[in-house]
Amino acid sequence: MKLEFKSVPYNIKEGQIFFLYGNYKKAFDLFCDFVASKLKEKRANVRMKNCTIAEYEKSQNFSQCDLFGSKITCYCIRGIEDKHLEKIQNFPEENSVFILESGDFFKSKKVTDTLIKNPNVLALASFNNNMTFLSLCNMILPKLPSVIYNEVVKIINETDEGLISLFRKLSLLLDDGNLEDLKDYIKNKQSFLDNLEDISLIRFMLQAAIKANIFGKDQSYTGLDLKQKIHFLMDAEIKQKSEYPFNKNYLRKNLAV
Repeated sequence: MKLEFKSVPYNIKEGQIFFLYGNYKKAFDLFCDFVASKLKEKRANVRMKNCTIAEYEKSQNFSQCDLFGSKITCYCIRGIEDKHLEKIQNFPEENSVFILESGDFFKSKKVTDTLIKNPNVLALASFNNNMTFLSLCNMILPKLPSVIYNEVVKIINETDEGLISLFRKLSLLLDDGNLEDLKDYIKNKQSFLDNLEDISLIRFMLQAAIKANIFGKDQSYTGLDLKQKIHFLMDAEIKQKSEYPFNKNYLRKNLAV
């Protein structure tokens, strides 16, 4: 069954299968990251696993049943082809969410046509065009003025930056309702970190450091050296609120790559 990206937040649940088809492959990682983050808001014990169909099958052969159903796994599987159709139809419904991406066009015509028509699968068209970009904007950054969406679409068309990195920056600018900051970023293409106030900058760095050091998530898009910097940044926030504030140059110097 066809679905637009902007409707995804209302359809994230255990046992769901999402299927991305089309020629815009950059959306897949962003989509997996978004779905996993939404699952974590509802359920603490969530893991995301990127794999092939063969790797998934191998992991199932060696996995043990979770008697308490405490963990949910979000499987992100690329390269889905016609030969995988039967395997997809036998995916388990408990403790799993599946995000699939079509493979070679000539080898995935049948599976694409079948999954689009399957009422138990949510199929999302992901093509390299403004319609896809606009729908992604509505999914990641809901309830913004249309003029902002149009400008973000322009940025996506112009930049080589990864979508996860780009949308994380834009989302952070909106965390405190900083719509004007977002407009400035879009208008002037200024350095993202330079636009943040000191406390917001430290908190952004701290969140990135935690993700990098504790959860092992790639934060290279920040351009900062975050290894073993959690305590430094916690101390920086305390001092920033006291009589010994750090300036941005000091922070950058200590986090320079």
